[in-house]
Amino acid sequence: MFGMGLISRYMKKSKSSHLKIAKRILRFVKGTTSYELFYSSSQNLEITGYNDSDWVGNLKDRKGTTEFVFFMRETTFTWTSKKQSIVALSTCEAEYIVVASCMCHAIWLKKLMEDL
Repeated sequence: MFGMGLISRYMKKSKSSHLKIAKRILRFVKGTTSYELFYSSSQNLEITGYNDSDWVGNLKDRKGTTEFVFFMRETTFTWTSKKQSIVALSTCEAEYIVVASCMCHAIWLKKLMEDL
């Protein structure tokens, strides 16, 4: 997913090298179709989240990357990795942007679990 998100940034001005990378990613996905995520039934629906940021990950537009992942027990439940929509002026600000985004997602997950 990360790789496809990364090369999708070049859809408007793609080159043959981008097509080669996309085909390589698809071959990888085809080879992993037998992999499974296992969710066992339990009353304990503890969700744990981790986040990270990349300040000035892209030197052309100076935007960082927001990344976070949530686990339900030991299994990946939801995740994201996307370019930030604004330019952070410091690493502290970039971390704050990621934490705010991660917390919004965590609150949404909590409400979703309460509804389910």
